[in-house]
Amino acid sequence: MWFDEDQQTKSNDRVIEENSSDEETEKCTCHKGCSTRSCSCFKNGSGCNSSCGCNGTCRNMFNHLEYFFGNDKKYSAHPCFAQWLKKTVKNADALQMIDREKLRQRIIKSENYPEMFGDYDNSKEWKKKNENEKLLDTQSLFRNLMSDEATDLYYSFCQDDVCDSDNDWHCAICRRCMDWRVWHCDKCNKCSWGSSLPCERCGDSNSDSELSDYF
Repeated sequence: MWFDEDQQTKSNDRVIEENSSDEETEKCTCHKGCSTRSCSCFKNGSGCNSSCGCNGTCRNMFNHLEYFFGNDKKYSAHPCFAQWLKKTVKNADALQMIDREKLRQRIIKSENYPEMFGDYDNSKEWKKKNENEKLLDTQSLFRNLMSDEATDLYYSFCQDDVCDSDNDWHCAICRRCMDWRVWHCDKCNKCSWGSSLPCERCGDSNSDSELSDYF
C-alpha cells in the first residue's frame, strides 16, 4: 500500500533539531504506551526517552523507525519526514504499510537527486543486487536523507525534492520547508522572510527570538 500527499546565516535548519532529538524533547507523561496521538513526544515528531512515563510499553511510532533505517542503532526522523509520517500513518503498526521501494523511487526520481547522487540506483549494478542488498542500500539512503543524520542534504516531502541544508530548512512549527533567509518569530509564532530583517508582521527582531541561539 502506498500513500500520496494530494546571508547573515545559513543555519536555520538547526532550529528544528530540538524537535527531533529524544534527549532534548520534553518528556511525556503517558501511562498507556503512547498509543494515541496525544503523546507530547509524538506531537513533536520525536521518540520517547528513558525519562518518559511510558517506560517499556511505548508505542510511539517514532521509537520504531527501524523499518526505514535498519537495526544497527536508533535513529530519529528528520523533522520533514516526521511531519510526513504523522500525515500518512496513524501508529507504529501502520509503518510497514508504506512501500519502501516506492518511497525510494520517489526520492531517486526527484529533480535534484541525479545531480547530487548520480544514477547508480538505476544502473545495471543495482539490478544485479539481491533483495537483501537492495534493502540495505535503501535503508542507507533513507538514513542519509530522512533521519537525524541528514545534516548536509535531506529529502523534503514539502518540496518533493532533495534539498541542501545550507539553502533550505524545515520549520516544525509552521510545518513546511523554508528558504534559509526565513526565520521563525516567537512573538507571532510564524515565519518571517529576511534573516537580517525585523518580523514583517510585528517588527520583532531575529536576534530577540528564543530560537536565535540556533542561528
